[in-house]
Amino acid sequence: MKAWVEKGGYLNERGRRWLSALDQQGVRRILVIRQCAFGDMMAARPFLVELRRFFPRAHITLSTVSRYQYALPRDLVDEVHVLDGEGSLAAQWRSLREPGRYDVLFDLADTSRSRLLSLVTRARVKLGFPYRQVFNRLLFDVGILRSDFHYEAEILLDFLKVMGHKPQYPLEFALPRHQPGEALRRIVYFPYAAVSRKSLSRESWAGLIDQAATRFPGYQHVLLEGHKPEESGDFLGDITGRHDNVSVQRRLDLDALAPFLAESALLVSGDTGVRNMALATHTPTLGVFFMTVPFRYWPHYEACHEAVFLRDGRVPEKSDILGGLEALLARLYPA
Repeated sequence: MKAWVEKGGYLNERGRRWLSALDQQGVRRILVIRQCAFGDMMAARPFLVELRRFFPRAHITLSTVSRYQYALPRDLVDEVHVLDGEGSLAAQWRSLREPGRYDVLFDLADTSRSRLLSLVTRARVKLGFPYRQVFNRLLFDVGILRSDFHYEAEILLDFLKVMGHKPQYPLEFALPRHQPGEALRRIVYFPYAAVSRKSLSRESWAGLIDQAATRFPGYQHVLLEGHKPEESGDFLGDITGRHDNVSVQRRLDLDALAPFLAESALLVSGDTGVRNMALATHTPTLGVFFMTVPFRYWPHYEACHEAVFLRDGRVPEKSDILGGLEALLARLYPA
């Protein structure tokens, strides 16, 4: 086996020896550390799909923390380990030592807790992608460079590419898949974000949907509510009263959300977990960015995603978003 890396990553002698002698069938226990919220869990799904393809006989354990259990990809792993961050010091230490011994450890989190877990867990080889390169030498045998300018789900696959694996494209998320020819003429808007300042104001969203309903009368314009009490669509009441093609979709659970997005023509949203689920169902998206770097959440392996952002970082105007929406609809659904 060859180590498929030149200058694009870190590799110590143990990592090089492990890669040169790698027996895929002999890898039986893998620990994947991923401590993150909804959207980043979506981005980890292709990695877990491909990990199973590359190591078909391995028992895969996913380690997370108690606050990040929503949207866990339980369907893609054999076991979930939840790191205790709230109990006594003794309980937290037991939780750290609980995973046991592994053939391979992947740290896909790069948090203080994930680094501590990587340090104390026994594994034949450890792989990570820390932002600070000093942690490569301290913790890992194989290190992958992390970039803000490529889609996160593809960066995670670099851990397997260094072993010579060929991931399938478009990426496979193992979720309901958007079929363009069967899509409903429905544009979905999700105006919320985990951090409120990452999203446009309610007034801006209302104005955008009001104008979009007039400009694109052949589509149903649906505002999707979130799970928090403050993520209600009641602020759109005046507009739903004036437009027959505007409505509010009440909160959907996770199992219903994926097919709902997959059946839609397009999602308009900021940097949110819902947009990441749309990416995972291959549903076309128009992302609105002004705080986060858009490239990390903007796949280019399929042409159905577009991002609206201004080079100077200002909040995009309604005209910018409507222009992007019109161009994307014309490209995807020219009829």
